[in-house]
Order: sequence, then C-alpha cells, then structure tokens
Amino acid sequence: MDAEVLAYYGRLVEETLTVPLCITWVEDLPATDVLAAAGRREDGVGSRTYAETVQAAYDAIPVHAGAALAGPLGEWTVLVEPNGFQGSRPDVLTGLSRRGRALSVFWNANGDGQLVYAEHGRLLTVLDLFDPEELEELEELPPALSAWAELAEQDDPRVAGLALGEAVTHRRLDARWLAGEHLSAILDASQDTVDTLAADQDRIDHLAYLAGDPRVADLIADPAPGRIREVAALIAETACELTGLDVPLARRVMTSLAQTPGPAVLAELRDEVRHLSEDLLTQYPGADAPPSTIERWHAPFRALKVLEAALGDDAKTAAQDAIWRIGTLRLGDHGGRRVGSLMGVLEKMSAPT
Repeated sequence: MDAEVLAYYGRLVEETLTVPLCITWVEDLPATDVLAAAGRREDGVGSRTYAETVQAAYDAIPVHAGAALAGPLGEWTVLVEPNGFQGSRPDVLTGLSRRGRALSVFWNANGDGQLVYAEHGRLLTVLDLFDPEELEELEELPPALSAWAELAEQDDPRVAGLALGEAVTHRRLDARWLAGEHLSAILDASQDTVDTLAADQDRIDHLAYLAGDPRVADLIADPAPGRIREVAALIAETACELTGLDVPLARRVMTSLAQTPGPAVLAELRDEVRHLSEDLLTQYPGADAPPSTIERWHAPFRALKVLEAALGDDAKTAAQDAIWRIGTLRLGDHGGRRVGSLMGVLEKMSAPT
C-alpha cells in the first residue's frame, strides 16, 4: 500500500475523525436511500458538514440513535455515522449493496471494530477490524478486498480501514468532502433502545420484571466489582435466548463465565467461538433466500459475536463490549429491561469507591 495514502489517512484520523465512527461506502445508491436504510427521521433531515453532524449526533443521543451524513463521492455514496454503527450491521449492508458493492468500517472508544463487505445483496465478509490474526484463519478474501491482507498489518486499524475504502472505491475521502455540506439526518432509536429507555420510566413494570429475573435483582442489590463476569455471563445468556442459539459451546461459555475463568480458558473459548462463527458464515443462504431465512441465519451469528466479546481478558471491558454487541439484536421488552438493568449494574460496579 502506498505510504502516502497511509500517511494521509493517519493525519485525517488524528486531526478530523477523532470520534468513534462508522463509515460506509455504497455503490450506485443515492444518499436519500442510504440514509433511509440507516433509519433516518423525516423531521430531522437537512444539510450539514461532518463537524455539524458530530454535534447533532451527540445532541440526539439518547432520545434518538444519533445522526448520520451521506453524500456522493464519484459513483459512490459515503455514509458517516459519528458514534454509530448502523451501516456495519450485515442486514443493513446487504440491502445497501443491492445495486453493487458496499463496504463498512467502524470503530468505537473501547477498541472494538468491524469490517463488513457485501456485493449485490450478498454478505461476503465480516472481520474484526482490530484482529489481524483473524485473516490467517480465512481461506481467501473477495477480490475487491485483496488490499486488506497487507493493510491489516498496519499499526492503526482505523487508518487501514479508511485506506481500504479508497482501494475499493478508487476515491479519496478527504477533508474537503468532510468540510462540505451533505444530506444529513437524525436517526431513529432502534426498538431495543426505546425499550431500554422505557424501563426507567415505567417503574411498576420494571419492578414486576425484576421479580421474574432474580439473578439481575441480586446483582442490583449487591453490585460488587468482583461480580463483573456475572454481568457478561447474563448478557451472553440473553443473546442465546433471543436468537435461539443452543449449542454445547454456548453453554460452556456461560458456565465458564460464571466461574471466573483464567486467561487460558478465555483464549481457548474465544478461538472456538470464532471458528464456529466462520463455519456459520460459510452457510449464508444467499441473497435470493426469503428474508425470514436470512434472519434465522444471521441471528445466531450475531449471538456468537456477543459471546466472543463476553470472553475478553479484561472483565469490565468484556462486559461493556458484550452489552454493545447485544444492542444489534432485537431485544424486546424482557431483553431490553435485562440489558438496561445490567448496564446500570456495571456502571455501579465501575464507579470509584
């Protein structure tokens, strides 16, 4: 990869793209359609620069899911989501790729990131942006991502992801584009977020929920820092329940998390979860399959990502990442209340004494 390209995106990350981001390149689809797929609110559409969209995103949270900017870059449309991730969701990206190709890269403040690629409505690649060793376990990449084998070795995965975007699109995302005004929109909160927020507003229903979820109630009553792994275990269990993931490996993960596993056990289980995710990825039913079939395939894949996050070496970071990952699932009332409660528990566990 050209050193000038890497140096350029290194400066852009250090000077301009300084917040958690999701950037999605979409071929042959107008900005209005791209924003619609990301969940735009009709009453929040206007023209904004990147800096204005960053401010709009933080102003919108937590009532809304944030804000996004979308504009043309040659024959491509670029979607920029400060502190967001909608474009990186495989179900969203497959829709965005219906006329061609779509690539999405995101990273957050916790060192979590993902690279997702689709062509003509077919998901081809899902990679951990911060795990170059994952490439060694893949037989091959789609031809469009051939540059990633080299880029994944870069010190800053954010720079690598942006450089890959240029390699795929042959277009540079530069400071002038970011400084210009493009179509921007406030994004609707997902139903999961709505459910979580409602838990605090409806005390009676929430107390009734706690009566039926005694393990969460016990953590609320005794949020000792040494119990953080229990939070991750409950998040992992919830992901399995929501998606119907019922395999021996999942049960081993939850059992192990409840017993304060050591680094070697965590590493071994993470490897097994990753291998199972890769096996599942090869079973993608295809773009022509009914939406219900695709969703049945995709749900356990997302649950495995929650399990992998819950197995992180650092207990607090693992619980945080598992909570973030489960936010991509449809939580419903029970799941939303449980996750919202566990978020509060983790905050108390992490508070200075």
